[in-house]
Amino acid sequence: MNEAIKAGEVFRLAELVPYQDGKIVNMDVVHNDQMKFVVMAFDEGTGLSEHAAPGEALIFALDGEGVIGYEGKDHPIKAGENFHFAKAGIHSVQAVKRFKMALLLTLES
Repeated sequence: MNEAIKAGEVFRLAELVPYQDGKIVNMDVVHNDQMKFVVMAFDEGTGLSEHAAPGEALIFALDGEGVIGYEGKDHPIKAGENFHFAKAGIHSVQAVKRFKMALLLTLES
């Protein structure tokens, strides 16, 4: 578990990473052999280009608005909504406005 998160304390995922002008900021909250849980903050207009998911994944939109490109189709997403990727699913992420999300990714050994 990340040192920034104290056991036994309440915290907000969206507050773990700040927005930075023109950048994408991320923090591994948990990373082990089976899974990875990351929180990311995208400045408006930034994004991740198309790539394949190495495992099954869930996105949790925490703040703002983005677009998830998945298997050739765009899916607008905003705070409070979620999205699922299948293993090897081709996807991208673009921030329409500033956008924060959490990503739960399964990893196989």
